[in-house]
Amino acid sequence: MATTCYGCGATLRMDGPVGRRTTCPECDADLHCCMNCRHYDESAAHQCREPQVDHVVDKDASNACDLFQLGDGASRRRQGGKAAARNALGALFGEAPREEEDPRDALEALFRK
Repeated sequence: MATTCYGCGATLRMDGPVGRRTTCPECDADLHCCMNCRHYDESAAHQCREPQVDHVVDKDASNACDLFQLGDGASRRRQGGKAAARNALGALFGEAPREEEDPRDALEALFRK
């Protein structure tokens, strides 16, 4: 089964079950974790589509969930965060991409005389 690591995006070939201590050969991220599970859903309760699952706090760390099924972790990778989302929204309305603003520049602008 081919899948993608949520941590680095590397394509992984898994021939069998994913053990609790299995890690990505590229970035050493845990593979038996919520972020690589096919049931992971940020909009669901406890971020899992399985209603009977125990609550897991650390979604990117190895866990002992019995309902784990390897999914595509690439769809869970966050790239760019708020700035990327704003630029994508602006592109819909024909706006130019905004430059990354350094928080220090904003702070200095507040106190500039």
